[in-house]
Amino acid sequence: MNNSRRIVVLGAGLSGLTASLDLARAGYQVTLLESGADPGGLASSIRINDYPVERFYHFICRGDLDLIDLTRELGVNDRLHWQHTNTSNYYNGTLYPFSTPFDLLNYSPVPFWQRIRFGLHVFRSRYRKDWQALDQIAAAPWLISNLGAEAYNVIWKPLIQVKFGEYYPQISASWMWHRIYRVARSRKWLLAGESFGYLENGSSTLVEALRCALQSLPNFSLHLNTPAKKIVVSGGRVESVLCEKEQFPCDAVISTIALQNLDQLLPRLADPYFENIRSIQMIGVVCMLLNLDRPFSDNFWLNINDPRIPHNGIIELTNLNQYYRQAGLNIVYIPYYLPVTASRYTASDDMLLQENLATLKIINPSFDSSWIKECVVSRSPHAQAICTTGFSRRVPASRSPLQGLYVSDSTQFYPEDRTLSAAVRFGRKAAALCMEDLRGD
Repeated sequence: MNNSRRIVVLGAGLSGLTASLDLARAGYQVTLLESGADPGGLASSIRINDYPVERFYHFICRGDLDLIDLTRELGVNDRLHWQHTNTSNYYNGTLYPFSTPFDLLNYSPVPFWQRIRFGLHVFRSRYRKDWQALDQIAAAPWLISNLGAEAYNVIWKPLIQVKFGEYYPQISASWMWHRIYRVARSRKWLLAGESFGYLENGSSTLVEALRCALQSLPNFSLHLNTPAKKIVVSGGRVESVLCEKEQFPCDAVISTIALQNLDQLLPRLADPYFENIRSIQMIGVVCMLLNLDRPFSDNFWLNINDPRIPHNGIIELTNLNQYYRQAGLNIVYIPYYLPVTASRYTASDDMLLQENLATLKIINPSFDSSWIKECVVSRSPHAQAICTTGFSRRVPASRSPLQGLYVSDSTQFYPEDRTLSAAVRFGRKAAALCMEDLRGD
């Protein structure tokens, strides 16, 4: 046990909490700084009917082993459950089931032989491991060559285009492949229906378990509402972290905050590592959460391809999370991924609600605004990296060239999309590298 080395962790999302736990258990003096009022980051929650509900939707796949292992480690694995769910595609005014291979065979907007090719492509993607070759290929031509143009235009193009806007032709096939791979692996066998996992109180179950484990350790301190203002560097290594009211001397810093925010805390460093993180482009997310007085549909995930509707999906969480359903909640998320400069990112909550009332009515004509019991809009400016071709060369290493600075960021998940499990994995990786270097000092 080493009780003299001091480590500051920036950001109390899952990466920061998990890194802090590994460091504190190893005996280091750990200070965790969080700019917000609550821990969790993108996995944070609000209370609805006295239940913690995630601000941004999450689900668990069977391959999310880092997260599943952490639930066992923290003793909350009995609160992780698996549920068969339904997916549908809303295409030009018609709702089509899209959960099983048999649904695919009956999906009439796509020619029959392209439906067969679509299924074969999912099968190949499920068992593919060598994603690096796909990093140099754009998703659009890769999908078209494997599925056919109609299948691409009907199923995948609207999802990529609405999410990435003008950048969608440049999105890498590796990023697209992993989305297919992760969901396909959540089926117990090829012809089985989809099945996803949920924690009873959502990600709050994990966040609170981590918080309790940390607060039981005397060498750990959590500072909420405490944004870092500056990382002080001296002699080519980190020396301290300056906040508005206090300065924290340290031997190392682990940053789990957005790369753009980290860059603002550092002196202007000319190393290519820092030039690279300054150049990575991100898009934000605006996510509307509605609690209804009844279910909106029987789908967990509804993909949308309709020119009248400006978003590409609706996620009805309570068709996955039966704990919330039994509590009388009916939680629906409507996300928009877009640059922070877009008008919808800065639009008022009421304007977004009025727009979404109209689109919900299109999909379900019986829907009425009187169904809405609560409405909450959450925003995050750095939700998703724009993963263009060749992105693997731009992924920043966890160990930075600045001595004592370690980074855990969602860009490192590539080609994996943002997942809770990847946040756990890369938080632990940064902590392990930090401890390895401090032991060698």
